[in-house]
Amino acid sequence: MMKGYRRVSWKLLPGNAAWLFFVIGASGHFAPARAGDSSAETAASSAQNADSSTQSSETALSQVVVTAQRFEQRAQDVPITIAALSGADLTRQNVMTTYDLPSVVSGLVWSNEGAWVMPSLRGVSTNVAAIGGSSPIAIYLDGVYLPMEAGSLVDLPDVSRIEVLKGPQGTLFGRNATGGAISVYTLDPSFTPTGTVNVSAGLLGGGSSRNSGRYNLSGFVSGPLVGDTLAGSISAYADHIDGYLTNDVNGQRAGRVDAQLVRGKLLWKPADGANIIATAYYSHREDGVAMAGYPFDGLTAASFYPGAIVPTQPWHYAYDGSTPNVVSDQRGGSLKGTFDLGLGTLTSITGYADYDILALGTSHAAYSPACVAVFACVVANIPMHHEAWSQEFDFASKQIGRVQFVAGLYGFYWDAREHDGYNNGVFTDTTEIKDKSYAAFGQATYSATDNLSIIAGVRVTRDTLNAKGSYSGAPLLPYADKSWTSTTPRASLVYRLNPVFNTYFTYSAGFKAGVVSGQYTIAPPANPEKLSAFEVGVKADQPRYLLNLAAFYYDYRDLQVETLIDQGVITVPQNAARAEVTGLDFEGALKWTDAFQTRLTTTYLARAEYSSFPNAIAYVPPLGPFGLVTDGNYDATGTRMLVAPLWTGTLSATYTKVLTAGVLEGTASLYYSSAYRWVYTGAVQTAGYNLLNARLTFSPASSRFRYSLYGKNLTNKAYIDGVTPNPTAAVSFFGHPREVGVAVQYSF
Repeated sequence: MMKGYRRVSWKLLPGNAAWLFFVIGASGHFAPARAGDSSAETAASSAQNADSSTQSSETALSQVVVTAQRFEQRAQDVPITIAALSGADLTRQNVMTTYDLPSVVSGLVWSNEGAWVMPSLRGVSTNVAAIGGSSPIAIYLDGVYLPMEAGSLVDLPDVSRIEVLKGPQGTLFGRNATGGAISVYTLDPSFTPTGTVNVSAGLLGGGSSRNSGRYNLSGFVSGPLVGDTLAGSISAYADHIDGYLTNDVNGQRAGRVDAQLVRGKLLWKPADGANIIATAYYSHREDGVAMAGYPFDGLTAASFYPGAIVPTQPWHYAYDGSTPNVVSDQRGGSLKGTFDLGLGTLTSITGYADYDILALGTSHAAYSPACVAVFACVVANIPMHHEAWSQEFDFASKQIGRVQFVAGLYGFYWDAREHDGYNNGVFTDTTEIKDKSYAAFGQATYSATDNLSIIAGVRVTRDTLNAKGSYSGAPLLPYADKSWTSTTPRASLVYRLNPVFNTYFTYSAGFKAGVVSGQYTIAPPANPEKLSAFEVGVKADQPRYLLNLAAFYYDYRDLQVETLIDQGVITVPQNAARAEVTGLDFEGALKWTDAFQTRLTTTYLARAEYSSFPNAIAYVPPLGPFGLVTDGNYDATGTRMLVAPLWTGTLSATYTKVLTAGVLEGTASLYYSSAYRWVYTGAVQTAGYNLLNARLTFSPASSRFRYSLYGKNLTNKAYIDGVTPNPTAAVSFFGHPREVGVAVQYSF
């Protein structure tokens, strides 16, 4: 039996440390903000606009304002678990793309299965990596839903804040938010001239990886264009990695990455109480790492054929055909209007995204022309095109007596096309999938007393899915045409125990829209998966400490899972019967002195198992010249869910010293994840691992410059962060090796 990859020997022990924060005295004043409370909104805006570098030397812990309930409020006042991170927070923690988010968000695993991005949150994930498939963790960019798994890595050169909402968000965010939502908000234009330029140079490498340079340049400029009526901004980003991989076929360097992004915004204020923001962006990315897979434990059907080259070390690969690569061109934009109508605010968001993606890879993660010749191994050329439109209207009322409400309408259209070629065009398939979705939603908050609030809401969604496809040039034929209606309610009780502690109980539901095979096949579509969640929690904060604790239970039904058959050429979606998840989420921050603060976040999944899954499709020994045996009746009942680590968490510390010459700030963080599995049998696992990151920044007095030293994965842990299992091999992908570097920022 294959065993988990073991290169990590020491662990973070997140257990009792979390409980330290419970012994801190509950004194002072804390009043949970109510929707429409002007004093709360003022405090929230102040917290949002405060510069984090200044906050670090002040008495109070900085906080981030969120819009998780469609109006501004502090994260502490929302009755769900939220990881809210400002742009300064992300810089301190060396978060450059959404790939880095797990190091600052407990319970989140960012899985990259080749070109497909598949996050897992509190054990809720998907392995459906196919055209038309979407993650159950919905990703939003400036309020616009991005449905594409392929190419949905988001660079963060101009981020204002990120909100990670844990638990189903079906009422306010809708489809494909079964496990939560990740909302990325970029900087808006301002009427005050402002700008930043960031330059960094780093070195990746260590262990079996090659030393590789990394060079990054980003900038943001904003200011008025026409008086106090029209303002604009532009941001740009360029990132280059020489390549830290080795191609075992020729011994040469591989894994070059080049990424560029430009985003422009216009802010128009035609009248008092009216704001319109137009956004357009373009990005290009060539990623030689994403598809460079490694056969887990060296087990691949290619090893049965003469002349095969099978990689045996992390950050090495051996491929037939073209160099593994992902090339993506992404274009998109949005038009957001907010209008104060007196009783509340009307918001309209129109979104558009157009993605062209080419992925080159193999099913066997090795070099073996003989295996390819008999079609036991597959070399794939996968061009994809995605086009998505969305329109949302919502109205958020002000406080009317004891009631505040949000109501809205949503429409979504997605056209996804793919034309795959296998083994130099011996076989081809063409697929086109069209999704349409319409929804109406509403949520109301009733302040029964000064201490008790009751929240109730519901969303009704109608989804339709049409698919047609062909093999080897035959006419496109329909193979799926189905519709579903889903209802996702939400209810919360929020009670203020005393001036410090808020408690809450929340029931919420979410669903993931039905999916179909990514290839023309007789397999029927998988029905929508549904999740009902119960969460009880307590939130408290004082100027010097913050405490959040939540316990949750998930009843997870009709899980969508995917299996690759026929040497990984055909995807077969199915619904697993049922699963259950129970766990705890903890966040604690303590400002020991004006200069020193620590933060601990951790998620514990006490139970995350398939309570009923008798007909899973699994790959079992023996390994032969055509791969493993495909068992279509594997009983996964009672086994641990995929990508569901028992523990994840981060312990970080920040120290700030004010000197005559300037301000010196240092941050160090230690991330830990326990082991988790990628296949139902448990034969393919990521072993438990730690990541140590650090950043040291000096800001000279009376200067616009900031100078930083940074380090990521300083102990150079080799860990697997993505696996695409198929009968030929478990194609695995390693996380980045150690990176150290310097950065300079100039602000004006």
